[in-house]
Amino acid sequence: MNLDNIIDRINITGRDKKILVGVPLALLLCSILLIIFNGVALGTDLEGGTHITIRNIDTDTLSLQELLQKEFGSVDIHVKKATGLESGLLFVEAPTSVSSSKMELYFRENYPDAQLSFSVFDSTVGSEFQSTAIKAIIFAFIGMAIIVFLVFRTPIPSMAVVLSAASDIVITMALMSLLNVTLTLGTIAALLMVIGYSVDSDILLTTRLLKRRGDINNKVQSAMKTGVTMTLTTLSAVIVLFLVSQNPTLDSIAIVLIFALTIDLINTWMLNTGILLWFLERQATSTPKRRQRA
Repeated sequence: MNLDNIIDRINITGRDKKILVGVPLALLLCSILLIIFNGVALGTDLEGGTHITIRNIDTDTLSLQELLQKEFGSVDIHVKKATGLESGLLFVEAPTSVSSSKMELYFRENYPDAQLSFSVFDSTVGSEFQSTAIKAIIFAFIGMAIIVFLVFRTPIPSMAVVLSAASDIVITMALMSLLNVTLTLGTIAALLMVIGYSVDSDILLTTRLLKRRGDINNKVQSAMKTGVTMTLTTLSAVIVLFLVSQNPTLDSIAIVLIFALTIDLINTWMLNTGILLWFLERQATSTPKRRQRA
């Protein structure tokens, strides 16, 4: 069974619009609460600290993490393994309270054969990066919203596009919080990409429904076949990147995009579609009444 047949069998326009809109909104609300109560962990480049890349070391991540936490008296030291298929790297992140020189001495003495690469980030520089990154996301989102309103010039469809994009970002950050994926400059760059990916599919759907003639069901099915194919193509490429990469920045970008593209399928083809179908139905019922009054 190919993708077109699957989409035809799903028949999104035949579903209850309350469910189409309600499920993504409930997911969005839960995500907001999760972020509020659990927060999102910051990487060393935003919070400050030491990042160590280790090659050629014979130990597992959990054992090394427990040893380092005990040795330096900090539970905020984290050890991660490279996610690539040839995973021969370990990454250590330590807060600013832990001396980078003492950590280097520890590794030189206990793991003399290990190949080490150190990156030290000052907390002041990290806070500046935080501020700049937050501004970048806010301005990018505002710019996107302005363009959407200028293109469609209709409040409800435009708000649906903006809501869908915002939901993609919020739910993605909630998944990062839940799965302990740190917010770094790399993941912030991925979140900026999310805005573009989300708007692409939403604009495709909105344009097909508002600016083309024909049966609503056929227009939604056509837009969905194109949009889902675009998303799955990008998603497959990002999954391959995640599997083969041994760079922590590329890993974090890939995992955030995997989260976001998956969530975008829900927000575009449930939330945005449900709002647009409701809007078009109200528009269709109000037009005869206006003609009668005229």
